[in-house]
Amino acid sequence: MARLHHALDDLQLRRWMAQGEPIARSDGDGLTFTLSEFGIATWVLRYSRGSRRPELTLGNYPDLSLSEARKKARAFRVKIDGGEDPAADKRVAKARQREAMTVNKLCDDYVAKRFPDLAANSVKMYTWLLDATVRPKLGALEVSAVKPSDIVYMIESCGHPWSVCRTLLGLLRRIFKHAAGRRMIDANPATGVELAAVLGAAPERRKRVMLSEDELRTLLPGIDDLLGRRNGLMFRILLATCVRSAELIKAEKALVDLERGAWRVRGSTVKTRAGFLVPLAPLVVGWMEELIAMAGDSTWLCPARWSGKDGHVNGHILRDAITEAFEKKGLKVRRFTPHDTRSTAKGHLRNLGFSRDISEIALNHKLPGVEGIYDVREEIPERRRAMEAWAKFIADCSGDAGPSENRGAPSNVVQLRPRHAA
Repeated sequence: MARLHHALDDLQLRRWMAQGEPIARSDGDGLTFTLSEFGIATWVLRYSRGSRRPELTLGNYPDLSLSEARKKARAFRVKIDGGEDPAADKRVAKARQREAMTVNKLCDDYVAKRFPDLAANSVKMYTWLLDATVRPKLGALEVSAVKPSDIVYMIESCGHPWSVCRTLLGLLRRIFKHAAGRRMIDANPATGVELAAVLGAAPERRKRVMLSEDELRTLLPGIDDLLGRRNGLMFRILLATCVRSAELIKAEKALVDLERGAWRVRGSTVKTRAGFLVPLAPLVVGWMEELIAMAGDSTWLCPARWSGKDGHVNGHILRDAITEAFEKKGLKVRRFTPHDTRSTAKGHLRNLGFSRDISEIALNHKLPGVEGIYDVREEIPERRRAMEAWAKFIADCSGDAGPSENRGAPSNVVQLRPRHAA
């Protein structure tokens, strides 16, 4: 057998590396030195397999030296001459490695790539479900081995309430859809699972409460005695601004513009991840001023109340205070939660004569259709007028005339039935 004449030497390789220009040079018998525009030098073995011209990456230079690359190429040449296709074998091995990924690793990949787009509350809930349920029950399994029966068993045995299982199943569908998108699996094992078939029909959902005018006149005048002054201010602001509890609890003082009468809510605290501007009626500005003063040096509007603890107040502070008002202080209105302030505001804004669209905007709900796409205003005069009318209604139910500059000013609140005594 004739001795193979090699075309390359180490001096040439070092010179090409120093020059840094893209290049591809054959050493003979299919072994090729390539240098990319990014300065990455690679050994490639090219060979024929019928009409195809496969390429097999052997390694990077100088990690794989010229002599080592030649030895490696000769070893593969023996296999190629024997009818094997090492490039195809390598692709199959990689595919099998992907298929062998465990559910734990899949969850890690999903968290890294998908969690940055989620709201903080969703991240917290999903992290808990992954750590408490998915990883312990499915984590060690290979992704390709998970069957619908595994999903069903996990849901049946997890012990979570129906609503939590619904969230869990939705999360699993998204995780395995992620796996299908990466071509680890051909079918999503969670897609065909129906929660009603596993756990039975969904329990009746609690209906939202709209506190009536009479109930507001019972609740608001003594709200500070029921909840304490700080919680009372928070409740008033929550009711008057129509925001969600988490948005108020995570409000930063620097984002409240008292002179302008506006408060910017960060997208990271919003369910839809889209920040927005809340117009503040003069009465609400006064409540904000008092909360800001109470917050002292904290960056938060509602800072933690434990001495030495940084951060905002506990997320359940208002819910717990309202529960205590019912159970220990004899509050005599229908049971409600902090989130019911939004349904209360929605109903009364409609009763005050404001349109459905304006009441939806006040609650920061996205308008449907073309209107929702093209109306991208931050400062919406119609919304500000609605919020000012709603704040005056709250002041009237509280027996409070509002800030001094508003006392004696005519109100544009339309009373729909005779006013009762406070």
